[in-house]
Amino acid sequence: GRDKMKVIIDPGHGGKDPGAIGPTGLKEKDVNWQIAVITAGELAKHGIKIMFTRNGDEQVSLDKRVQIANSIKADYFVSIHANSASNPKAAGTETFAYRQNIEGERLAYSIQQSLVREIELTDRGVKYADFTVIAKTTMPACLVEVAFINNPDEEKLLRNNAFLERAGVSIGKGILTHLGLFKDQPKPWQVEQGEKHLYSLAGKGIINTPEAWKDKLLEPIPAWAFFSLIDRITE
Repeated sequence: GRDKMKVIIDPGHGGKDPGAIGPTGLKEKDVNWQIAVITAGELAKHGIKIMFTRNGDEQVSLDKRVQIANSIKADYFVSIHANSASNPKAAGTETFAYRQNIEGERLAYSIQQSLVREIELTDRGVKYADFTVIAKTTMPACLVEVAFINNPDEEKLLRNNAFLERAGVSIGKGILTHLGLFKDQPKPWQVEQGEKHLYSLAGKGIINTPEAWKDKLLEPIPAWAFFSLIDRITE
């Protein structure tokens, strides 16, 4: 059988390179590492093999990170960063793909969606850039910018362990969703609406087997079912 799925997690910066530094001195390299470890834990629960491009606080060049990923033929590569801008009001979450219409872009969308849904910062969307680690890696890759470390409000969040935990877990869930391994997603609004009306109709005695309908909420409704429902409602 095929070897276990291998995912490389790339905690940005490290060692003598602190990355961006927040207004109260929080170093990006430390935030990246903490989130990366939590993401790895989430993936490991699903039997995915994880490798880091750096272990703890070490300095590793961008080319070396690429070389590590390419040499072990990883299946996916996810780089974890905190953003920084000259404007202290810059805020939110964004994920970078190398270019459009490649699998790395779909991976980026999956992570971005999961992360924003969980940490609820401004959704800056998926963007494109030719950062070395996503341009030169041979597997689908993306780079996540969780929050702005230069923004005092977001730096405060990045100091909070519960926030880092949620960020790491949701990046993991975004990867798992892309791989088709994570089913326990928050419900799409259509399903939430559907369940609300389903149980309401059950309460009125119009539908007597609500459980049987739950999995069908996103299916197109055939005309006969629609007509029979309307007919019963208007009796």
